[in-house]
Amino acid sequence: METESIRMMKTHNYPLISIMTCTFNSEKYLKKALESVQTQTYKNIEHIINDSYSTDNTLEIIRKYIERNKKEYSIKFIQSQPRGVANALNVATKEATGDIVHYLHSDDYYYKKESLEKAASYFMKNPNLIWLTGNFLAEIKGIRITIPNTRLLKISPEKALTCMNFISHENTFMRREAVQLYGGFNENRYFVVEYSLWLKLIKDYQPLIVNDEFTVFIIHKGSTSTGSLLKFSKAILRAFNTLRKEKIFPLVGYYEEMIFFHLYNKVIPNVKTTKREK
Repeated sequence: METESIRMMKTHNYPLISIMTCTFNSEKYLKKALESVQTQTYKNIEHIINDSYSTDNTLEIIRKYIERNKKEYSIKFIQSQPRGVANALNVATKEATGDIVHYLHSDDYYYKKESLEKAASYFMKNPNLIWLTGNFLAEIKGIRITIPNTRLLKISPEKALTCMNFISHENTFMRREAVQLYGGFNENRYFVVEYSLWLKLIKDYQPLIVNDEFTVFIIHKGSTSTGSLLKFSKAILRAFNTLRKEKIFPLVGYYEEMIFFHLYNKVIPNVKTTKREK
């Protein structure tokens, strides 16, 4: 059943945004992620939730979410065998029908109620836009840390990406057809599953790099989000108040991502913070 706001958005050619959320025993953070979807001002959305047969309270959280919001916007719940995050994302993408896709991980949440409205506005102002990316926004022990896109990425995105995965997966929106055309996420890797997609896309289409934050990535031990070394390292180092300026690390490609992922899992539990966000 369509609400008046949804009918109005369709009448005015607002793009349909497909939100993909993949879950597996995600009860700790999932409720916050789902609540950030239901409070969005932009309602021309469909939400596809792909669960990998969770055994905790995840399914009950999803059931209640669907029951509360099924009349407000389209919600599709599916389940697939646990074959890694890339496979889960690709399976969810195949179910999407929207013009634009966004991947909201179960331990992420939308930064503001207007996050989707802001993203949609960029595509409406730029009809030929294929993808856009914003700043990385992390939350570590209750403190939010914004990491602006580097100057290198803004000046030469292709050169920047060949050096390192600078693009915030959580703050990137893409045309659905482009994701499918370029093969989706790399199922041969457990980490940085989006990196090869970025490299393929950027050969033909430059991303619109915007000074906005759309999604908050919660940094915690056990995070399986596919963020880059730059994201993790800066967030951690700034939490320690030891990094004031942007630095580029002398490691490239997948190796720097994989190495730091292991370091990150050891460092994160020991991070101590003294400030609370106001």
